[in-house]
Amino acid sequence: MRTFIQEIADTIRQQHTDWDNLTVIFPNRRASLYFKKALAENLDTPRWSPAIVSIEEFIGSFSDLKEADKLSLVVALYRVFKRVTHSEENLDHFYFWGEMLLRDFDELDKYLVPAAGLFKDLSNQKELDQYFDYLTEEQKEFLIAFWQTIDFSSSASKQKFLELWQSLYPVYIAFREHLMEEKIAYSGMIHRHVAENIDKLMPAGKKTASSMKYIFAGFNALTAAEEKIMTWFVEHHHASIVWDEDAFYVNEPHREAGTFFRQYRKHSVLGRTFNPEPSVYLGQDKKITILGVPQKAGQPKLLAQQLEATVRALAASGADERTVIVLPDENMLLPVLYALPPALQSINVTMGFPLVSTPFYSLIDFLFDLHQHVRKGEFYYRHVLALLNHPYLKARVGEDAAQWRTFIQKNNQVHISPDFFEKKHDLLETIFQLVPSESFLSYLIHVVEQLATDSSAGGLMEKEFAFHFHRILARVQELTASEPMELRMQQRMFRQIVRAEKVPFTGEPLKGLQIMGVLETRNLDFDHVIVLSLNEGLWPAAPRQGSYIPHNIRKAYQLPTSEHQDAMYAYLFYRLLQRAEKIDLYYNTEPDVLGTGEMSRYLYQLIYETHWPYERKILYNPVQVHEANPITIDKKTDVLEKLERYFGKALTPSTLNTYLECRLKFYFKHLLEIREPDEVEEEADARIFGNIFHKVMELFYQDVKPPAGAWTVNEAHFEKVGTKLDRLIELAFRDHFHLPDTKKFEYDGRQLVVKEMVKKFALKVLSHDKANAPFTIELLESRNFITPIQVTQREQQLTIILGGLIDRVDRKENTVRIVDYKTGKDENKFEDIASLFKRDLKRNKAAFQAMLYAWVYAQRNSGELNRIKIQPGLINRKEIFKDDFEYGLYLGKHRLDDVTALLPEFEQHLHTLLHELFNPTQPFDQTEDLKVCAYCDYREICAR
Repeated sequence: MRTFIQEIADTIRQQHTDWDNLTVIFPNRRASLYFKKALAENLDTPRWSPAIVSIEEFIGSFSDLKEADKLSLVVALYRVFKRVTHSEENLDHFYFWGEMLLRDFDELDKYLVPAAGLFKDLSNQKELDQYFDYLTEEQKEFLIAFWQTIDFSSSASKQKFLELWQSLYPVYIAFREHLMEEKIAYSGMIHRHVAENIDKLMPAGKKTASSMKYIFAGFNALTAAEEKIMTWFVEHHHASIVWDEDAFYVNEPHREAGTFFRQYRKHSVLGRTFNPEPSVYLGQDKKITILGVPQKAGQPKLLAQQLEATVRALAASGADERTVIVLPDENMLLPVLYALPPALQSINVTMGFPLVSTPFYSLIDFLFDLHQHVRKGEFYYRHVLALLNHPYLKARVGEDAAQWRTFIQKNNQVHISPDFFEKKHDLLETIFQLVPSESFLSYLIHVVEQLATDSSAGGLMEKEFAFHFHRILARVQELTASEPMELRMQQRMFRQIVRAEKVPFTGEPLKGLQIMGVLETRNLDFDHVIVLSLNEGLWPAAPRQGSYIPHNIRKAYQLPTSEHQDAMYAYLFYRLLQRAEKIDLYYNTEPDVLGTGEMSRYLYQLIYETHWPYERKILYNPVQVHEANPITIDKKTDVLEKLERYFGKALTPSTLNTYLECRLKFYFKHLLEIREPDEVEEEADARIFGNIFHKVMELFYQDVKPPAGAWTVNEAHFEKVGTKLDRLIELAFRDHFHLPDTKKFEYDGRQLVVKEMVKKFALKVLSHDKANAPFTIELLESRNFITPIQVTQREQQLTIILGGLIDRVDRKENTVRIVDYKTGKDENKFEDIASLFKRDLKRNKAAFQAMLYAWVYAQRNSGELNRIKIQPGLINRKEIFKDDFEYGLYLGKHRLDDVTALLPEFEQHLHTLLHELFNPTQPFDQTEDLKVCAYCDYREICAR
């Protein structure tokens, strides 16, 4: 089937001999390139091509105004807005509203709206009668309906709205005057200027030359300015208009795709340019397949499978350029490119890709965050880790980046000095340097240049990204010379600009598989059409948001509305299908969380309205609900070998507590050593509070340790205890965050809260210790508080080590206290010895640990047992602030002064537990108490 472009080329070859005086105007440049190729086909001799231009180029050729870039226009509008309204708003705050206002001005001009009338005060019916007597009754009804729907919360807000509205027309006039002086303009301003003055602007030679011929091809939704200009050329130069329409949607009034053609057919001038009857393409034999795929990620994968079978045949026939993949969702471009079969030799991308979706955007945004949160010449760890994990840095720095991330996390480095990155890598030295705010944009530009010119830089796509960001940053830098901005304002400005920018990929469209956006398909035809993401909100696109002009006023003044947009997108859809032979339409079967994004209305129309034959396929994975089977790890040789580590390494109370909670958890945590990744700890969570408190108590008693002799603590050691604690708490913080002594330390936010909590708790503990003085410290934060014990395995006697880190052991007269600090909600009561070994959540783990340490002490000092009392206990935050607090464990309601008599029973239960642990026939299995699983780190593995 001949394409629309080929049909035009055939007509010109047959009906026009004087190509030198012929101009062909298309809606965009893309169609022009295809047209040149089609025109060259079947020529016997070389010929000069007619002038082939886009409508923007054509209209712009009649005006001496030059279209400026958007940033320049928004900045100019900002300055005019400030001058007219006397506003003090910052540029970064104005930018979003400035873009919206610029769009409104552009539309007003393209649709030749009388701006003075539209911007007048529409506050009530009386003013409508006074100012809008020239409007039709229908227009008045729209305006009145709009004003009655405004719900002002107060007269002040109404007045503010009116003042803003009233200022827009003066801003519009002043802005246009400013641009005229500068000989620059926005697109709509040029269109209006030409449309209203075409008779004067048309060069005299061309105006009178009867030999000049014009052909407008492939237009659909015309602006009022385009309509007026095209009408003038039809009337004065007998211009031709080639409409690309189909009877399917033109002859049926309810089909929105034909809205504009039905309108133009009634036009007094343009109506003469139409053929009596529209062409008939839709409804002819086409192979239509509708494919439903769950989730966006599945569509590129299925597309790749579908193309795999045909790619070689396409390449062999040289017809691969006759296949197009249309992406209504621009974010699907990279997933599609990565998924395409490697056998595809050439691919041409013709669409815009959002700059905000590129890695360069996230990198530059991270750099803004990094330098905004510099504190006392050091970088905040979160931003450092984010940069070290960025794909651009990982690709260039290599595995070292992961090692430095691990170092920062393990050593709890909350703030990192730039010195840390010296001589590590050139790129890191460039990025992690302190930069004055006035030089920050130069620094960003240098980083982009270094990334783009690096020998390990990516391909052309990455260089294209770099070019666009280099240009944007350079423009923002120029802007800050006249509009000084803080770093945060620069970042907001950067974000505002980038979010509205796209990378305009333009390759060689006459070769290879075509990948296009929706608008890029205008006037082009393909044998095989593939459309992805055919869902509501993508195609048709969601209604445009962001305008000062409400819907009803837009309708009253015949500005584009959502209905206009729907008609345009409907036409683009059906026009794309007109001459296609094979059509594959993909959609996402999974709507989003709000229930939107369902199958596009166009697919519903194909299925229920057109009566065209089609095949529908839904890709799905059968849902198979598998019951979570119990996990059991038998103690085979490799598992028993892992257990042997406790022949030399201490089996601690916390490890045994884990085993009592769940045997499988013990296996995962202590034998397989599956751990959660290290994270930098900066917040005041319970664990940090406990660590710092323990360190403070250790430092306090280390300070009073004599060089030799008994480590006796007396009342004199508790003098000026508050001052001592301030110093010791700072030392504990330095130790926790690995800060050198040379670095000044100041408490931040929650750290200050932790400091006060630690000090309050420590004062209370030391107050009780003072009341107990004098006493002698035997052990303090001892990591070697262990004892051997014999267990039986396979009828062999094996020696394992039990014990761990003891907070404090002190002695007063004949009583030995085993002190365990607890900063959580641990209790000091237990029912009996057997309850400490039960596998349920009621078991007192803290009391189990205290009793185990008491047993270890008894084993280490068995010769003294008949002369001393052993008193384990918890100094816990929950109890110590009570007036009746007494140190020690409670058996039921009875406080234990000496647990020596309970130790034989404890040892018996302990032997039973250890025998089970090392018994080869007892597997590591899951707990039966599912409440234990609620906060387990391994619950996802167990699927419980």
